[in-house]
Amino acid sequence: MSKYDIYLQDNSNVLKNKLGITDEAALDTAESMMVRTRMALLYNSGFSDFSPIGVCKLHKILFGDVYEWAGKYREINIQKRESILAGKSVWYSNWDNIDKDLNSAWDKINAVGWKSLTHEDFAKEIAHLFPLIWQVHPFREGNTRTTVMLIALFVEHYGYYFDYELMASSAGYVRNAFVLSCFGEYSEFEHLEKILIDAISDDPIEKFDNNESSLKSKETKYKKYYTEYYKPTPHEYLES
Repeated sequence: MSKYDIYLQDNSNVLKNKLGITDEAALDTAESMMVRTRMALLYNSGFSDFSPIGVCKLHKILFGDVYEWAGKYREINIQKRESILAGKSVWYSNWDNIDKDLNSAWDKINAVGWKSLTHEDFAKEIAHLFPLIWQVHPFREGNTRTTVMLIALFVEHYGYYFDYELMASSAGYVRNAFVLSCFGEYSEFEHLEKILIDAISDDPIEKFDNNESSLKSKETKYKKYYTEYYKPTPHEYLES
Protein backbone atom coordinates (compact mmCIF):
# COMPACT_ATOMS: atom_id res chain seq x y z
CA MET A 1 0.00 0.00 0.00
CA SER A 2 1.24 3.52 -0.73
CA LYS A 3 -0.25 6.90 0.10
CA TYR A 4 1.12 8.09 -3.24
CA ASP A 5 -0.99 5.72 -5.33
CA ILE A 6 -3.90 7.91 -6.42
CA TYR A 7 -5.82 4.85 -7.66
CA LEU A 8 -6.18 3.22 -4.24
CA GLN A 9 -8.90 3.81 -1.67
CA ASP A 10 -7.75 5.62 1.45
CA ASN A 11 -5.75 3.42 3.82
CA SER A 12 -6.35 0.40 1.59
CA ASN A 13 -4.83 -1.77 -1.13
CA VAL A 14 -8.17 -1.86 -2.96
CA LEU A 15 -8.53 0.10 -6.19
CA LYS A 16 -11.16 2.82 -6.29
CA ASN A 17 -14.09 1.46 -8.27
CA LYS A 18 -17.59 2.31 -9.45
CA LEU A 19 -19.07 -0.66 -7.63
CA GLY A 20 -18.32 0.62 -4.14
CA ILE A 21 -16.42 -2.58 -3.28
CA THR A 22 -13.90 -2.28 -0.46
CA ASP A 23 -12.68 -5.89 -0.35
CA GLU A 24 -9.84 -6.86 -2.72
CA ALA A 25 -11.01 -10.44 -3.36
CA ALA A 26 -14.60 -9.32 -3.96
CA LEU A 27 -13.40 -6.68 -6.42
CA ASP A 28 -11.29 -9.24 -8.30
CA THR A 29 -14.30 -11.54 -8.63
CA ALA A 30 -16.70 -8.82 -9.77
CA GLU A 31 -14.16 -7.33 -12.17
CA SER A 32 -13.45 -10.72 -13.73
CA MET A 33 -17.13 -11.46 -14.30
CA MET A 34 -17.86 -8.05 -15.82
CA VAL A 35 -14.81 -8.14 -18.09
CA ARG A 36 -15.74 -11.60 -19.40
CA THR A 37 -19.20 -10.29 -20.27
CA ARG A 38 -17.69 -7.32 -22.10
CA MET A 39 -15.33 -9.62 -24.00
CA ALA A 40 -18.25 -11.69 -25.29
CA LEU A 41 -20.11 -8.56 -26.41
CA LEU A 42 -16.98 -7.22 -28.07
CA TYR A 43 -16.55 -10.36 -30.15
CA ASN A 44 -20.08 -9.97 -31.44
CA SER A 45 -19.77 -6.27 -32.25
CA GLY A 46 -16.29 -6.39 -33.80
CA PHE A 47 -13.25 -4.18 -33.38
CA SER A 48 -10.58 -3.00 -35.79
CA ASP A 49 -8.96 0.14 -34.35
CA PHE A 50 -5.40 -1.10 -34.03
CA SER A 51 -3.66 2.02 -32.74
CA PRO A 52 -2.83 3.69 -29.41
CA ILE A 53 -6.31 5.25 -29.42
CA GLY A 54 -7.75 1.81 -30.11
CA VAL A 55 -5.90 0.33 -27.13
CA CYS A 56 -7.55 2.96 -24.93
CA LYS A 57 -10.96 2.27 -26.46
CA LEU A 58 -10.54 -1.44 -25.86
CA HIS A 59 -9.53 -0.97 -22.24
CA LYS A 60 -12.53 1.32 -21.66
CA ILE A 61 -14.89 -1.26 -23.21
CA LEU A 62 -13.51 -4.02 -20.99
CA PHE A 63 -13.11 -2.14 -17.71
CA GLY A 64 -15.40 0.87 -18.01
CA ASP A 65 -18.10 -0.69 -15.84
CA VAL A 66 -15.62 -1.03 -12.99
CA TYR A 67 -13.20 1.92 -13.06
CA GLU A 68 -13.66 5.64 -13.76
CA TRP A 69 -10.17 5.77 -15.25
CA ALA A 70 -10.74 2.93 -17.73
CA GLY A 71 -9.29 3.83 -21.11
CA LYS A 72 -7.03 6.54 -19.67
CA TYR A 73 -3.27 6.27 -19.37
CA ARG A 74 -2.03 5.83 -15.81
CA GLU A 75 -0.60 8.93 -14.14
CA ILE A 76 1.90 7.19 -11.87
CA ASN A 77 4.79 4.80 -12.35
CA ILE A 78 4.17 1.21 -11.31
CA GLN A 79 5.99 -2.07 -10.80
CA LYS A 80 4.92 -5.66 -10.23
CA ARG A 81 6.99 -8.27 -8.44
CA GLU A 82 7.27 -11.37 -10.62
CA SER A 83 8.03 -14.74 -9.05
CA ILE A 84 9.69 -15.86 -12.28
CA LEU A 85 12.15 -12.96 -11.85
CA ALA A 86 12.75 -13.73 -8.17
CA GLY A 87 10.56 -10.82 -7.09
CA LYS A 88 11.92 -8.26 -9.54
CA SER A 89 9.69 -6.31 -11.94
CA VAL A 90 9.74 -5.74 -15.66
CA TRP A 91 10.58 -2.10 -16.37
CA TYR A 92 7.33 -0.54 -17.60
CA SER A 93 7.16 2.78 -19.43
CA ASN A 94 7.29 5.89 -17.31
CA TRP A 95 3.83 7.42 -17.11
CA ASP A 96 4.85 10.48 -19.14
CA ASN A 97 6.30 8.34 -21.95
CA ILE A 98 3.29 6.06 -22.43
CA ASP A 99 1.88 7.71 -25.56
CA LYS A 100 5.30 7.95 -27.22
CA ASP A 101 6.15 4.33 -26.40
CA LEU A 102 2.77 3.04 -27.59
CA ASN A 103 3.15 4.88 -30.88
CA SER A 104 6.62 3.41 -31.28
CA ALA A 105 5.24 -0.10 -30.70
CA TRP A 106 2.51 0.38 -33.29
CA ASP A 107 5.02 1.73 -35.81
CA LYS A 108 6.88 -1.57 -35.55
CA ILE A 109 3.66 -3.60 -35.81
CA ASN A 110 2.40 -1.63 -38.80
CA ALA A 111 5.71 -2.11 -40.63
CA VAL A 112 5.06 -5.86 -40.95
CA GLY A 113 3.45 -7.32 -44.07
CA TRP A 114 1.04 -9.44 -42.04
CA LYS A 115 -0.92 -10.81 -45.01
CA SER A 116 2.19 -12.30 -46.59
CA LEU A 117 3.24 -14.38 -43.55
CA THR A 118 2.78 -18.11 -43.04
CA HIS A 119 0.73 -19.24 -40.05
CA GLU A 120 3.82 -19.96 -37.96
CA ASP A 121 5.61 -16.75 -38.90
CA PHE A 122 2.43 -14.77 -38.17
CA ALA A 123 2.33 -16.22 -34.64
CA LYS A 124 6.04 -15.56 -34.11
CA GLU A 125 5.74 -11.93 -35.19
CA ILE A 126 2.83 -11.49 -32.75
CA ALA A 127 5.01 -13.01 -30.01
CA HIS A 128 7.87 -10.61 -30.73
CA LEU A 129 5.92 -7.39 -31.30
CA PHE A 130 2.83 -7.34 -29.06
CA PRO A 131 4.91 -7.61 -25.87
CA LEU A 132 6.07 -4.09 -26.78
CA ILE A 133 2.51 -2.94 -26.08
CA TRP A 134 2.29 -5.04 -22.93
CA GLN A 135 5.56 -3.65 -21.57
CA VAL A 136 4.29 -0.08 -21.90
CA HIS A 137 1.60 -1.13 -19.37
CA PRO A 138 -0.45 1.97 -20.20
CA PHE A 139 -3.13 1.42 -17.53
CA ARG A 140 -3.15 1.05 -13.78
CA GLU A 141 -4.77 -2.37 -14.06
CA GLY A 142 -5.95 -4.76 -16.79
CA ASN A 143 -2.97 -4.57 -19.14
CA THR A 144 -2.48 -8.29 -19.76
CA ARG A 145 -6.15 -8.97 -20.47
CA THR A 146 -6.31 -5.95 -22.76
CA THR A 147 -3.20 -7.07 -24.66
CA VAL A 148 -4.45 -10.65 -25.06
CA MET A 149 -7.85 -9.40 -26.23
CA LEU A 150 -6.09 -7.06 -28.63
CA ILE A 151 -4.11 -9.99 -30.02
CA ALA A 152 -7.30 -12.02 -30.43
CA LEU A 153 -9.00 -9.24 -32.38
CA PHE A 154 -5.90 -8.54 -34.46
CA VAL A 155 -5.51 -12.23 -35.33
CA GLU A 156 -9.15 -12.56 -36.39
CA HIS A 157 -8.91 -9.31 -38.37
CA TYR A 158 -6.36 -11.09 -40.54
CA GLY A 159 -8.56 -14.11 -41.15
CA TYR A 160 -7.36 -16.52 -38.47
CA TYR A 161 -9.25 -17.96 -35.52
CA PHE A 162 -8.08 -17.50 -31.95
CA ASP A 163 -8.45 -19.82 -28.97
CA TYR A 164 -9.04 -17.23 -26.26
CA GLU A 165 -10.12 -19.94 -23.82
CA LEU A 166 -6.66 -21.52 -24.09
CA MET A 167 -5.02 -18.20 -23.25
CA ALA A 168 -7.46 -17.43 -20.41
CA SER A 169 -7.08 -20.85 -18.80
CA SER A 170 -3.28 -20.52 -19.00
CA ALA A 171 -3.10 -17.12 -17.30
CA GLY A 172 0.02 -17.93 -15.30
CA TYR A 173 1.90 -19.24 -18.31
CA VAL A 174 0.82 -16.28 -20.45
CA ARG A 175 1.85 -13.73 -17.84
CA ASN A 176 5.25 -15.38 -17.41
CA ALA A 177 5.67 -15.56 -21.19
CA PHE A 178 5.07 -11.81 -21.50
CA VAL A 179 7.52 -11.15 -18.68
CA LEU A 180 10.24 -13.26 -20.32
CA SER A 181 9.62 -11.47 -23.63
CA CYS A 182 10.36 -8.09 -22.04
CA PHE A 183 13.80 -8.58 -20.57
CA GLY A 184 15.92 -6.60 -22.99
CA GLU A 185 18.81 -8.49 -24.57
CA TYR A 186 17.96 -11.51 -22.43
CA SER A 187 14.37 -11.77 -23.67
CA GLU A 188 13.01 -15.24 -24.38
CA PHE A 189 10.23 -15.29 -26.97
CA GLU A 190 9.88 -19.03 -27.46
CA HIS A 191 7.39 -19.44 -24.59
CA LEU A 192 4.92 -16.94 -26.04
CA GLU A 193 5.55 -18.27 -29.56
CA LYS A 194 4.61 -21.78 -28.43
CA ILE A 195 1.20 -20.95 -26.99
CA LEU A 196 0.34 -18.50 -29.79
CA ILE A 197 1.09 -21.10 -32.45
CA ASP A 198 -1.44 -23.33 -30.65
CA ALA A 199 -3.96 -20.52 -30.09
CA ILE A 200 -3.92 -19.15 -33.65
CA SER A 201 -5.70 -21.44 -36.09
CA ASP A 202 -6.62 -21.55 -39.77
CA ASP A 203 -9.83 -23.37 -38.84
CA PRO A 204 -12.63 -22.60 -36.37
CA ILE A 205 -11.64 -23.44 -32.79
CA GLU A 206 -12.91 -26.82 -31.62
CA LYS A 207 -15.68 -26.56 -29.07
CA PHE A 208 -15.24 -29.08 -26.28
CA ASP A 209 -18.24 -30.74 -24.67
CA ASN A 210 -18.54 -32.94 -21.59
CA ASN A 211 -18.01 -36.35 -23.16
CA GLU A 212 -14.90 -38.31 -22.20
CA SER A 213 -13.16 -38.04 -25.59
CA SER A 214 -13.68 -34.28 -25.83
CA LEU A 215 -12.51 -33.63 -22.28
CA LYS A 216 -9.38 -35.74 -22.85
CA SER A 217 -8.62 -33.78 -26.02
CA LYS A 218 -9.01 -30.51 -24.12
CA GLU A 219 -6.77 -31.70 -21.29
CA THR A 220 -4.06 -32.71 -23.78
CA LYS A 221 -4.14 -29.28 -25.44
CA TYR A 222 -4.29 -27.21 -22.25
CA LYS A 223 -2.23 -29.23 -19.78
CA LYS A 224 1.16 -28.27 -21.20
CA TYR A 225 0.52 -24.63 -20.31
CA TYR A 226 -0.63 -25.24 -16.76
CA THR A 227 1.45 -23.25 -14.27
CA GLU A 228 1.25 -24.70 -10.78
CA TYR A 229 0.67 -22.41 -7.83
CA TYR A 230 0.39 -19.28 -9.96
CA LYS A 231 -0.92 -16.44 -7.83
CA PRO A 232 -1.23 -12.94 -9.33
CA THR A 233 0.39 -10.14 -7.38
CA PRO A 234 -0.85 -6.54 -7.40
CA HIS A 235 0.88 -3.63 -9.09
CA GLU A 236 2.65 -1.26 -6.74
CA TYR A 237 3.38 2.44 -6.85
CA LEU A 238 6.93 3.16 -8.01
CA GLU A 239 8.33 6.50 -6.93
CA SER A 240 9.62 8.53 -9.88
